[in-house]
Amino acid sequence: SEKRKGTSLVYLCTPTDLHLVPKEAHDAAEREYKDYSKRLYCIVMNLLSRGKCLRKNARKPVPGEGGDYYMINGVSVAQGPNYILAKRLQHWRAIVARSKGCHVS
Repeated sequence: SEKRKGTSLVYLCTPTDLHLVPKEAHDAAEREYKDYSKRLYCIVMNLLSRGKCLRKNARKPVPGEGGDYYMINGVSVAQGPNYILAKRLQHWRAIVARSKGCHVS
């Protein structure tokens, strides 16, 4: 911080967000979803919820210059839009603070 030397900006991240992950984690999520979704309980819940329950959270890879980017979407609809917006604002604030030389964790 410019006003208080030795201070840092710290936010607690959340698993209920969209995260870039290694290919191995993406592939493991795909396998687990495929295996788990075959259980009778999951089939019944998916039918009763009209496909809204037990959605796949591994997204298709996004091509980039350095190779593919793999994402896991852990956003929880139950938490509402304000929660994810607040977390996104924290990320953006941390990026801005870091670009100005502030220690960020």
